[in-house]
Amino acid sequence: MKYLITLFCFSILIITFGCSSDSEDCTVGAIQNPNQLDPIDGTIYRQSAQDCRLPKVQTFQVSNITGGEVRAAQNTILFIRQGAFTQLDGTFIDGDITLSILEMYRPGEIIACQLSTNGLNDIQKVEPLLSESILYIKAEYNGNPILLKNELEIFVPSKNRNLELSVFNSPSCPEFECQVLWEINAQSFVFEEPYQGPNGISIAGYRTFVTDISQFGWLSFARYNLNPEPRGVLYNKALSPYSLANSNVFLKYDSESVAVGMFSEFDAANDVFSEKYNEIPKNTPANVIFVSKPENEFAFESIPIITENGKITITRNLQKGSEDNLIDYINNL
Repeated sequence: MKYLITLFCFSILIITFGCSSDSEDCTVGAIQNPNQLDPIDGTIYRQSAQDCRLPKVQTFQVSNITGGEVRAAQNTILFIRQGAFTQLDGTFIDGDITLSILEMYRPGEIIACQLSTNGLNDIQKVEPLLSESILYIKAEYNGNPILLKNELEIFVPSKNRNLELSVFNSPSCPEFECQVLWEINAQSFVFEEPYQGPNGISIAGYRTFVTDISQFGWLSFARYNLNPEPRGVLYNKALSPYSLANSNVFLKYDSESVAVGMFSEFDAANDVFSEKYNEIPKNTPANVIFVSKPENEFAFESIPIITENGKITITRNLQKGSEDNLIDYINNL
C-alpha cells in the first residue's frame, strides 16, 4: 500500500513541481517539455546490445592434444589440460578447440551492452551483486558443441583483496543474447591466487575450477551485498516517449567492485521506471543512469544520488554520443 501512496504522491508532484535532474533541487512550477519527441522504435536500441557485445568477443585456438594457456586482452586466463575436451559421443578430439571469450570488468562496457550484475541474493530476491568480472565463454570443435572431460581453471584479475567470492551463472537465460540474471553456483569454489607469468609478470586476482561444460556461457566472480542498511525501491521519471521498449535505467554503485542494477518495471501512466525489487540498501552512494538510442547516437544522462526508499530521480538533460562516448562517460563517473 505504501508504494501505491508513493506513486500517487509522485503523480501529484510531477503536476505541481518542476525538478532539475537532481531530484533534491526542486522549484515550484509545472514540468515543461517543449521538445516533445515523436514515438521511438526500440529496435535500434535493442540491436545495440549485440552490436556492443559481438565485437568484444575474442577467439582462440588451442590444441586439445597438448592443452595450453589462453590469455585474453584484459587478462582473463584459461588453463586447459591435455585432452580436456571430447566430442558429444565421448570421442577424443585430436585437433584444435575454438574458445570464444567475452570479458567485461568495468561498468561502462556492462551498461553499454545492456547487462547488469542483478542476481538472486541469499533470500532469492533480485539485487545488484558485487562483481569482479562478467564473462561469456564458449568452446567448440569445428563449429560443434563439445564436452569437458577434465577440469579447466579460470583466472580473473582483480586488485580487490581478501574477498569471499563465488561463481555465478545465468541458468534461467544462458544464451549470448540474454540480459542475464545471476544465480550462485553453490558447488563453486573461488580462491585468491595471483597469476605468475613469464618475465616476472605478476597479476593479482582470483581463480576457480570448472568441471562441466554447462558451467560455461555466462559466468561471474561475485559476492552478495551484505550491507545491513534497510532496503528500499527506487524510481526514475523519464520524458515521453521513453520506456522499457526503447531504453533502460541502470543503478551504478560507487564501489571498488562493480555493482550495476537494471530497472525492470515501467509505469506507462506516469512514465516512471522502477527498480521494483525493494532490495536497494539505504545510504549507498550511486548514480542513476538513463540510456537509449533513438537513432544513430546514444542518448544518456547520469544523476548522482544517495539511495533511500522511494527516491525519485528525473531524467531531463540527455547527452548524445557514440558507444565509446557512452562507455567513457560512465567509466569516468
